[in-house]
Amino acid sequence: MNSTSLSKSILHQKHQELDFLHHFHGLGYDLIDLSAIEQFDWTKLSEDDLGLMNERHKWQHEGFLFALRSDWTNAIVRYRKKYQLDAEKIAYSGPVYTLNSEKHQYGLETYTSDIDKQTKILKQMVHYIKEHLSITLSVAVISHNTLLKTLLSEKELADELTRKFIKERNRDALAIKIGEKHPVIELMSHPAAEQANYVKEHMPHLKRHIEEMNLWESILIEENVSYVYGDMLALPSQTYYKGISIQLYSEDKVEPIASGGQYSSPTNAFGIGLNI
Repeated sequence: MNSTSLSKSILHQKHQELDFLHHFHGLGYDLIDLSAIEQFDWTKLSEDDLGLMNERHKWQHEGFLFALRSDWTNAIVRYRKKYQLDAEKIAYSGPVYTLNSEKHQYGLETYTSDIDKQTKILKQMVHYIKEHLSITLSVAVISHNTLLKTLLSEKELADELTRKFIKERNRDALAIKIGEKHPVIELMSHPAAEQANYVKEHMPHLKRHIEEMNLWESILIEENVSYVYGDMLALPSQTYYKGISIQLYSEDKVEPIASGGQYSSPTNAFGIGLNI
Protein backbone atom coordinates (compact mmCIF):
# COMPACT_ATOMS: atom_id res chain seq x y z
CA MET A 1 0.00 0.00 0.00
CA ASN A 2 1.46 3.36 -1.03
CA SER A 3 1.44 6.43 1.21
CA THR A 4 -1.61 7.98 -0.52
CA SER A 5 -3.68 4.82 -0.13
CA LEU A 6 -2.56 4.48 3.49
CA SER A 7 -3.58 8.06 4.23
CA LYS A 8 -7.00 7.50 2.66
CA SER A 9 -7.45 4.32 4.68
CA ILE A 10 -6.61 6.10 7.94
CA LEU A 11 -8.92 9.02 7.11
CA HIS A 12 -11.73 6.59 6.24
CA GLN A 13 -11.34 4.77 9.58
CA LYS A 14 -11.32 8.02 11.56
CA HIS A 15 -14.31 9.38 9.64
CA GLN A 16 -16.20 6.13 10.23
CA GLU A 17 -15.44 6.24 13.95
CA LEU A 18 -16.61 9.87 14.26
CA ASP A 19 -19.73 9.08 12.24
CA PHE A 20 -20.61 6.27 14.67
CA LEU A 21 -20.11 8.46 17.75
CA HIS A 22 -21.95 11.47 16.27
CA HIS A 23 -24.82 9.28 15.10
CA PHE A 24 -25.48 7.64 18.46
CA HIS A 25 -24.80 10.76 20.50
CA GLY A 26 -27.56 12.31 18.41
CA LEU A 27 -29.81 9.43 19.49
CA GLY A 28 -29.27 10.23 23.16
CA TYR A 29 -26.25 8.09 24.03
CA ASP A 30 -23.60 9.36 26.40
CA LEU A 31 -20.08 8.84 25.04
CA ILE A 32 -17.30 7.19 27.01
CA ASP A 33 -13.57 6.92 26.36
CA LEU A 34 -11.35 4.80 28.61
CA SER A 35 -7.62 4.17 28.70
CA ALA A 36 -6.48 1.12 26.76
CA ILE A 37 -4.27 0.24 29.78
CA GLU A 38 -6.17 -1.22 32.72
CA GLN A 39 -4.84 -1.50 36.27
CA PHE A 40 -5.79 -4.42 38.53
CA ASP A 41 -5.30 -5.53 42.10
CA TRP A 42 -4.41 -9.24 42.12
CA THR A 43 -6.50 -9.81 45.25
CA LYS A 44 -9.66 -8.33 43.69
CA LEU A 45 -9.70 -9.94 40.26
CA SER A 46 -13.12 -11.21 39.19
CA GLU A 47 -13.68 -14.64 37.67
CA ASP A 48 -13.92 -13.06 34.22
CA ASP A 49 -10.72 -11.07 34.72
CA LEU A 50 -8.86 -14.19 35.79
CA GLY A 51 -10.16 -16.09 32.77
CA LEU A 52 -9.18 -13.32 30.38
CA MET A 53 -5.65 -12.85 31.71
CA ASN A 54 -4.26 -15.78 29.72
CA GLU A 55 -5.28 -14.01 26.50
CA ARG A 56 -4.10 -10.51 27.45
CA HIS A 57 -0.90 -8.51 27.17
CA LYS A 58 -0.07 -7.93 30.83
CA TRP A 59 2.78 -6.84 33.07
CA GLN A 60 3.46 -6.00 36.71
CA HIS A 61 4.84 -2.79 38.15
CA GLU A 62 5.23 -1.70 41.80
CA GLY A 63 2.86 -4.37 43.06
CA PHE A 64 0.08 -3.72 40.53
CA LEU A 65 -1.01 -5.71 37.50
CA PHE A 66 -1.51 -3.86 34.21
CA ALA A 67 -3.06 -5.16 30.97
CA LEU A 68 -4.17 -3.88 27.59
CA ARG A 69 -7.95 -3.72 27.24
CA SER A 70 -9.31 -6.94 25.70
CA ASP A 71 -13.03 -6.48 26.33
CA TRP A 72 -14.96 -3.18 26.29
CA THR A 73 -17.99 -4.40 28.23
CA ASN A 74 -15.81 -5.77 31.01
CA ALA A 75 -13.89 -2.47 31.21
CA ILE A 76 -17.08 -0.36 31.31
CA VAL A 77 -18.62 -2.56 34.02
CA ARG A 78 -15.57 -1.93 36.23
CA TYR A 79 -15.62 1.80 35.44
CA ARG A 80 -19.32 2.10 36.33
CA LYS A 81 -18.76 0.36 39.66
CA LYS A 82 -15.74 2.49 40.53
CA TYR A 83 -17.19 5.88 39.59
CA GLN A 84 -20.93 5.16 40.02
CA LEU A 85 -21.67 6.23 36.45
CA ASP A 86 -25.42 6.74 36.10
CA ALA A 87 -25.78 7.00 32.30
CA GLU A 88 -28.50 4.70 30.97
CA LYS A 89 -27.11 4.47 27.41
CA ILE A 90 -23.44 4.56 26.41
CA ALA A 91 -21.67 4.52 23.05
CA TYR A 92 -17.93 3.88 22.73
CA SER A 93 -15.20 3.24 20.20
CA GLY A 94 -11.62 2.11 20.48
CA PRO A 95 -9.20 -0.80 20.15
CA VAL A 96 -9.23 -4.11 21.99
CA TYR A 97 -6.18 -6.34 22.14
CA THR A 98 -5.57 -10.06 22.55
CA LEU A 99 -2.21 -11.81 22.42
CA ASN A 100 -2.56 -12.35 18.67
CA SER A 101 -4.80 -9.59 17.39
CA GLU A 102 -5.99 -6.01 17.55
CA LYS A 103 -9.54 -4.97 16.64
CA HIS A 104 -11.19 -1.60 16.51
CA GLN A 105 -14.58 -1.96 18.12
CA TYR A 106 -17.65 0.29 18.25
CA GLY A 107 -20.35 -0.52 20.72
CA LEU A 108 -23.55 0.33 22.56
CA GLU A 109 -24.55 -0.47 26.14
CA THR A 110 -27.79 0.13 28.01
CA TYR A 111 -28.27 -0.36 31.74
CA THR A 112 -31.90 -1.29 32.16
CA SER A 113 -34.04 -4.40 32.56
CA ASP A 114 -36.65 -2.92 30.18
CA ILE A 115 -36.71 -5.38 27.27
CA ASP A 116 -38.21 -2.80 24.90
CA LYS A 117 -35.24 -0.51 25.54
CA GLN A 118 -32.80 -3.38 25.14
CA THR A 119 -34.29 -4.51 21.83
CA LYS A 120 -34.26 -0.90 20.62
CA ILE A 121 -30.47 -0.92 21.05
CA LEU A 122 -30.27 -4.00 18.82
CA LYS A 123 -32.51 -2.42 16.17
CA GLN A 124 -30.44 0.76 16.16
CA MET A 125 -27.21 -1.20 15.70
CA VAL A 126 -28.72 -3.27 12.87
CA HIS A 127 -29.92 -0.08 11.16
CA TYR A 128 -26.46 1.46 11.48
CA ILE A 129 -24.75 -1.59 9.99
CA LYS A 130 -27.13 -1.66 7.04
CA GLU A 131 -27.58 2.06 6.36
CA HIS A 132 -24.24 3.64 7.34
CA LEU A 133 -21.87 0.77 6.58
CA SER A 134 -23.89 -0.69 3.67
CA ILE A 135 -23.39 -4.20 5.00
CA THR A 136 -26.00 -6.91 4.49
CA LEU A 137 -26.60 -9.13 7.51
CA SER A 138 -27.07 -12.67 6.28
CA VAL A 139 -27.17 -14.70 9.51
CA ALA A 140 -28.11 -14.09 13.15
CA VAL A 141 -27.61 -16.65 15.90
CA ILE A 142 -29.63 -16.30 19.11
CA SER A 143 -28.82 -18.24 22.26
CA HIS A 144 -29.70 -18.12 25.94
CA ASN A 145 -26.72 -18.12 28.27
CA THR A 146 -28.60 -19.64 31.21
CA LEU A 147 -30.08 -22.59 29.34
CA LEU A 148 -27.04 -24.86 29.58
CA LYS A 149 -26.32 -23.55 33.07
CA THR A 150 -29.68 -25.00 34.06
CA LEU A 151 -29.00 -28.37 32.44
CA LEU A 152 -25.42 -28.82 33.65
CA SER A 153 -24.08 -28.99 37.19
CA GLU A 154 -21.48 -26.47 38.33
CA LYS A 155 -18.85 -29.20 38.15
CA GLU A 156 -19.83 -30.08 34.58
CA LEU A 157 -19.85 -26.43 33.53
CA ALA A 158 -16.37 -25.92 34.94
CA ASP A 159 -14.94 -29.02 33.24
CA GLU A 160 -12.84 -28.03 30.22
CA LEU A 161 -13.45 -31.26 28.32
CA THR A 162 -17.20 -31.03 28.80
CA ARG A 163 -17.20 -27.46 27.49
CA LYS A 164 -14.96 -28.48 24.58
CA PHE A 165 -17.24 -31.33 23.52
CA ILE A 166 -20.32 -29.10 23.71
CA LYS A 167 -18.68 -26.41 21.58
CA GLU A 168 -17.66 -29.06 19.05
CA ARG A 169 -21.15 -30.67 19.23
CA ASN A 170 -19.30 -33.97 19.81
CA ARG A 171 -22.21 -36.00 21.13
CA ASP A 172 -20.38 -39.34 21.35
CA ALA A 173 -17.46 -37.98 23.38
CA LEU A 174 -19.81 -35.93 25.56
CA ALA A 175 -22.01 -38.97 26.24
CA ILE A 176 -18.99 -40.85 27.54
CA LYS A 177 -18.09 -37.88 29.73
CA ILE A 178 -21.50 -37.07 31.27
CA GLY A 179 -23.65 -40.12 30.48
CA GLU A 180 -25.95 -41.19 27.66
CA LYS A 181 -29.10 -40.27 29.64
CA HIS A 182 -27.99 -36.75 30.48
CA PRO A 183 -30.57 -34.11 29.37
CA VAL A 184 -27.94 -32.33 27.25
CA ILE A 185 -27.29 -35.57 25.35
CA GLU A 186 -31.04 -36.01 24.87
CA LEU A 187 -31.21 -32.47 23.49
CA MET A 188 -28.24 -32.99 21.15
CA SER A 189 -29.88 -36.11 19.69
CA HIS A 190 -32.42 -33.89 17.91
CA PRO A 191 -31.68 -31.76 14.81
CA ALA A 192 -30.91 -28.13 15.62
CA ALA A 193 -34.14 -26.95 13.98
CA GLU A 194 -36.20 -29.18 16.29
CA GLN A 195 -34.41 -28.53 19.58
CA ALA A 196 -36.52 -25.53 20.64
CA ASN A 197 -39.73 -27.54 20.31
CA TYR A 198 -38.12 -30.44 22.16
CA VAL A 199 -37.20 -28.15 25.06
CA LYS A 200 -40.74 -26.73 25.22
CA GLU A 201 -42.28 -30.21 25.30
CA HIS A 202 -39.85 -32.13 27.50
CA MET A 203 -38.25 -29.41 29.62
CA PRO A 204 -41.15 -27.15 30.63
CA HIS A 205 -39.02 -25.40 33.26
CA LEU A 206 -37.02 -23.93 30.34
CA LYS A 207 -40.02 -22.75 28.34
CA ARG A 208 -39.44 -19.12 29.39
CA HIS A 209 -35.93 -19.23 27.93
CA ILE A 210 -37.28 -20.36 24.56
CA GLU A 211 -39.97 -17.68 24.57
CA GLU A 212 -37.31 -15.02 25.24
CA MET A 213 -35.22 -16.34 22.35
CA ASN A 214 -38.29 -16.30 20.09
CA LEU A 215 -38.89 -12.63 20.92
CA TRP A 216 -35.39 -11.58 19.88
CA GLU A 217 -35.54 -13.82 16.81
CA SER A 218 -38.77 -12.13 15.69
CA ILE A 219 -37.13 -8.70 15.97
CA LEU A 220 -34.23 -9.68 13.73
CA ILE A 221 -36.61 -11.27 11.23
CA GLU A 222 -38.53 -7.96 11.14
CA GLU A 223 -35.20 -6.24 10.46
CA ASN A 224 -34.81 -8.43 7.36
CA VAL A 225 -31.83 -10.46 8.51
CA SER A 226 -31.76 -13.25 5.94
CA TYR A 227 -31.47 -16.27 8.24
CA VAL A 228 -32.15 -16.24 11.98
CA TYR A 229 -31.92 -19.32 14.18
CA GLY A 230 -31.68 -20.29 17.82
CA ASP A 231 -28.73 -22.17 19.29
CA MET A 232 -29.79 -24.26 22.28
CA LEU A 233 -26.25 -25.42 23.08
CA ALA A 234 -24.26 -22.18 23.22
CA LEU A 235 -21.92 -21.55 26.13
CA PRO A 236 -21.42 -17.92 27.23
CA SER A 237 -18.07 -16.41 26.27
CA GLN A 238 -17.98 -14.52 29.59
CA THR A 239 -19.57 -15.43 32.90
CA TYR A 240 -21.19 -12.00 33.19
CA TYR A 241 -23.56 -12.90 30.32
CA LYS A 242 -26.82 -13.97 31.96
CA GLY A 243 -29.52 -14.09 29.31
CA ILE A 244 -29.93 -13.62 25.58
CA SER A 245 -26.77 -13.68 23.45
CA ILE A 246 -26.64 -12.59 19.80
CA GLN A 247 -24.14 -12.92 16.97
CA LEU A 248 -24.63 -11.14 13.63
CA TYR A 249 -22.82 -12.27 10.47
CA SER A 250 -22.36 -10.56 7.13
CA GLU A 251 -22.14 -12.44 3.86
CA ASP A 252 -19.20 -14.83 3.38
CA LYS A 253 -17.71 -14.10 6.82
CA VAL A 254 -16.91 -16.76 9.42
CA GLU A 255 -16.47 -14.30 12.28
CA PRO A 256 -19.42 -12.23 13.53
CA ILE A 257 -19.45 -8.58 12.54
CA ALA A 258 -21.32 -7.79 15.75
CA SER A 259 -22.05 -9.66 18.95
CA GLY A 260 -23.43 -9.02 22.41
CA GLY A 261 -26.08 -9.92 24.91
CA GLN A 262 -27.69 -9.44 28.30
CA TYR A 263 -25.40 -9.29 31.31
CA SER A 264 -25.09 -8.09 34.90
CA SER A 265 -23.49 -4.73 35.64
CA PRO A 266 -24.26 -5.59 38.54
CA THR A 267 -27.91 -4.98 37.57
CA ASN A 268 -29.45 -6.01 34.25
CA ALA A 269 -27.86 -4.61 31.10
CA PHE A 270 -27.55 -5.22 27.36
CA GLY A 271 -24.65 -4.46 25.07
CA ILE A 272 -23.59 -5.10 21.50
CA GLY A 273 -20.20 -4.49 19.91
CA LEU A 274 -19.35 -3.95 16.26
CA ASN A 275 -16.01 -5.33 15.08
CA ILE A 276 -14.43 -3.29 12.27
